[in-house]
Amino acid sequence: MATNKTYLLLLFFCLLVSCQPKEKFDWEIGLSAPKYYSSIPSVSFYNDGKIVHHVSTDFGIDPGWGETSGGYASGSERDEVPDSLIVKWDCGVDMIGYELKTKLPRQKMLQLFQNPVTNIDGTVRPYSLIIVGTSPGGNVTVWMRAVSVLTEIAKFKAKEINKIKPNDKSRVTLWTSTGEAAKENLIYLNLHGIPYSVWEKGEKKYAYDIGFVSEDNTSRINILTFYTKSGITFQPDTFSGSPITIDQSSWVLTNYSSNNNKVKENVLPVMMKVEIEDLKDPTLYHSTFVVLPNNFEELYKEKYLDPDTGKKENFNRIIIGIKSDENFGIIWLEGKNKRIKVMEFKSFPSKMNGTTYEAGGYSLPKGFKFPKWEGREKLIKPDVEFWQEK
Repeated sequence: MATNKTYLLLLFFCLLVSCQPKEKFDWEIGLSAPKYYSSIPSVSFYNDGKIVHHVSTDFGIDPGWGETSGGYASGSERDEVPDSLIVKWDCGVDMIGYELKTKLPRQKMLQLFQNPVTNIDGTVRPYSLIIVGTSPGGNVTVWMRAVSVLTEIAKFKAKEINKIKPNDKSRVTLWTSTGEAAKENLIYLNLHGIPYSVWEKGEKKYAYDIGFVSEDNTSRINILTFYTKSGITFQPDTFSGSPITIDQSSWVLTNYSSNNNKVKENVLPVMMKVEIEDLKDPTLYHSTFVVLPNNFEELYKEKYLDPDTGKKENFNRIIIGIKSDENFGIIWLEGKNKRIKVMEFKSFPSKMNGTTYEAGGYSLPKGFKFPKWEGREKLIKPDVEFWQEK
């Protein structure tokens, strides 16, 4: 009889344990920094005073804000959800070393781990990455990712622990680097500065789609890359199954099209790289960095009156058009029964360098104002010529 009671107690205990919510999960660390604002981070996660995961790099990373340079784990075992975090990093544009020691919202993170989400492809996926983003001004953002679903956990402010000499020959810094990558970084920073507040407050998202049109069907889009104020980068695609699509548009305003992206809302770009192919001559290729007007976001969110109905409407499309001679293009905003021209840009021929094409030129809108540099060290002016709209 005692044996039966013992067996029943053991069975009850096993059932009780099996019904408890899981508190250990398969997860890795992701390291993030804004595009063109590199960071050299060291990240340690703790739970109940014991280290759970740690990773560090000895070179600068800038995969894009919220994106990750990789997934790092300490083993194949499931791990505790962390309750605290220590981050140290050298900021590549502030030239300052930062440190953050903070508690994490563990219950919020635990609930996300316990509740898988639906990915944009319709599959149900668990959260598997905790991403730590380090940015200028000592700003830290922590996200959790489940494939395409990115959920912000918290924002923090780190303290300054040391200053770095920008011209230290023993270190690779923006001020000691040479080559095309360093030049591109300098150009970007001169064009867009350091928007400290955007990493503190985040960027607003808007519902918009993207269209492309060639005036006489003489060219097609090859690659389109968007760059946002906070250093997010993404590439819309002409493939209809992509999260963000490029739709075929027309040279004149046509019937209204609703947003058909799987990702319905995105932050707006401050710059785009437009790469096109010549359909008449496959050896011709154009590549242009199009810098958008300083007030592009204000233009986009400003309501207009539909000329047909008299109702107030919002723009819902960014259209990129290439003229028939392929030397110039146009950026439009479009909505119901309305299209406005934002700017014209020059389309630069691009040369093949080995197996890749060299980066093209830079086009600036009329009246563009370079931002005031707010960095600790004086920024080097890049040796580059800009084409500017008249």
